[in-house]
Order: sequence, then structure tokens, then C-alpha cells
Amino acid sequence: MPGPPIPASFEGLGRRPFSFYPPIVNVEHNEWILRRADWTEFQVINTKTKAELSVPRRFVGEGALVEEPVMIVGLVKELEYREGLVLPHVRRVIEMPRAVNATAPARAPGFNPRIAPVVGIRIEAKPGSRVLRLLVAMVAAVVLVCVVVVIFFQSVAVPHRHSVTKKR
Repeated sequence: MPGPPIPASFEGLGRRPFSFYPPIVNVEHNEWILRRADWTEFQVINTKTKAELSVPRRFVGEGALVEEPVMIVGLVKELEYREGLVLPHVRRVIEMPRAVNATAPARAPGFNPRIAPVVGIRIEAKPGSRVLRLLVAMVAAVVLVCVVVVIFFQSVAVPHRHSVTKKR
């Protein structure tokens, strides 16, 4: 049974070097040779480091029609080489707060100012926590009043008993 079909743009690759665009993050040299292709992945070898990677087929796009100086193979997503695997690269960005009197930057069409563009980092207080704090404060106040009353009555009542027992 013949192997799976290779897309027309990759048929002419053979042992010719090509580059991924965008380049794979955490790989310094972006020149590859196709080792083999199957239904699920493309196995490629780096021409400089001889590292072998398996790139999932769903992330490989079309090849460029122009082959000079080197053929370009497009990637559907930006990929990252990490711990021996090729995974989609995720850029984590934290937006800096604006200055008080700074002008707002130009907004893209369809921008909705009511929806926050960045998820809040600070953990907000729960709505019921204010009631809970008030309840705890009231219980603490009642316990404090009870302790003061007990100490007061002990100081008033106990010395009379001791004075009576000492006189005998």
C-alpha cells in the first residue's frame, strides 16, 4: 500500500532545505530537511544541529511558490520547541496601567470599552465577606463583654468570701 499523499507544495522538497515561517521558538537555526511525512506529522531534521522534530500536520500550512534562496513552509500557528516536543507557542502579556492624564491609544474597529482586554490579576473580595466580618466582630464583642462581666463579679464577690474565711 502506498504511503499517504504529500501535498503538492511538498512533493518537490526531497532532500532540499527549507525554512519554517514563522520560525519555531527556542530553535536557533531555521533550516530543515524533510525526513518523512505521514498522516499525522512531518518529521524534519535541522541541517545545522541535526536535531529531529515531529511537527504535527495540523500546524503545517502551504509551501511558498518561490524557492529562492530557500523554500518557505508556512505554519498555521507559531510553534515552540520545549522539552523535546513541538507545541503551540503562547505569548503571555500583562498590560501596564496607563498614566493618569495619558491619552487613550487608537482603538481597533469593533473595540468594546466595557469589556476588559486583560483579565484582572488582583483577587477581588467576595461579596459576602463584609457580612461575615461584621458577624465575627459582633461575636467577639459579645465574648469580650461576657469576660469583663465575669471578671467584675468575681472581683466583687470573691474578696468577701475570703475575708470571712480568714477571720475565723
